[in-house]
Amino acid sequence: MLRESAGKLSDNPEALFHFGMASYMMAQTEMAQGAFRKALSADTDFSGKAEARRRLTFLENAAKQEPHADQLEKEVREQPDDVIAWMRLGRSYEAQGAFVKAAGAYEEALKINPELLPAAVKLAQLNVGPLQNKNMAFAFAKRARDLAPDDAQVAGILGSIVYQLGNFSWSYSLLQESSFRLHGDAGVLHDYAWCAYVLGKISEAQTTMERAVEARPDPRIAADAKSFLALTALEQNPERLPQSESEIQRILVTDPAYVPALIAKANLQVQRGDAQSAIAIYGDVLRHYPDFALAQKRLASLYLEGPARIDEAYALALKARNTLPDDSELAQILGELSYKRKDFAYAIQSFQESARKKPLTGKDLYYLGMSQLRMGQDTESRKTLEKALSAGLQEPMLHDARAVIADLQRRSQL
Repeated sequence: MLRESAGKLSDNPEALFHFGMASYMMAQTEMAQGAFRKALSADTDFSGKAEARRRLTFLENAAKQEPHADQLEKEVREQPDDVIAWMRLGRSYEAQGAFVKAAGAYEEALKINPELLPAAVKLAQLNVGPLQNKNMAFAFAKRARDLAPDDAQVAGILGSIVYQLGNFSWSYSLLQESSFRLHGDAGVLHDYAWCAYVLGKISEAQTTMERAVEARPDPRIAADAKSFLALTALEQNPERLPQSESEIQRILVTDPAYVPALIAKANLQVQRGDAQSAIAIYGDVLRHYPDFALAQKRLASLYLEGPARIDEAYALALKARNTLPDDSELAQILGELSYKRKDFAYAIQSFQESARKKPLTGKDLYYLGMSQLRMGQDTESRKTLEKALSAGLQEPMLHDARAVIADLQRRSQL
């Protein structure tokens, strides 16, 4: 409204002064300076002339040389309602590493103007960073989001904080929004990649982390991105796990909770036949990241072998399915689990879905054929079981499949 007033009454110094003050209170310094200069250049007098001159002088001096903290402390003592002085004082304290005092200055600015977005953003960043108060960080970031629901930077800050608080689905949504609108922000892309990863969206996470690297991040993000991409690539190249063991161990010594390294270690244990160690690792990862579809899938596949944990495996696989609806390996796991739970219709559906993406193994074909048999699909069952034999089906399933094929042949001749 004041912006509109200033536009319509561009030669009215009173309107320009009020517009300048409104801009000043919102920490929009360039807009405030422009309005004050134009108001002061008018030939006519106006009631806020002295105030406009004082505010403009402060802004111009600060633009030439950043004031020292003691100068700013004097300024806020004399003008306790000056939000720009409080904001600059907070910035000065930050530069000194006096983060508690900086937060206090930003809080004063926010008290003066509860809609001061830069103060809310600064408080969110301080609390999630050096002050390490995630709940306060969330409160200020949420406040900033309410003040600026379309601000991409605010969405990114809130998304990163929500990630640390464990709300990964909301974090994913916020960081995705921010990354689409803040092109080339390495920090946002890095956090977005991590969030996608712990939800099991591996390909998306890898692509996003590659974009973070292309954005020329700071050394900390660059180093993490290098480790992240190297370790997650082992998902598509499991044959490289043994030769990567020393690097996996090196990273885990530095950060025992580094999830891509933990997953790689568990996958290596599976390759070596140590299912129990792998189960322990996947389970520990899921305790911290309960929606991590990759760990859900891996754990479900290991539980397949134990009849006592079939229902638990099925629940894990269904959860993973929500995130990985097109995963052929997961469809195969669900097919076998469904067969063992005597849900033969869903077993057929799952195996056929998996087969559309990659050829079924002899064991998978066996379970599909036996499911078709249970559903009265004799012709389909016989064809599928014959394919299982050709695919190298092993005992004891081989004996059962041959017996069923022979029985179906006899019945077809009656």
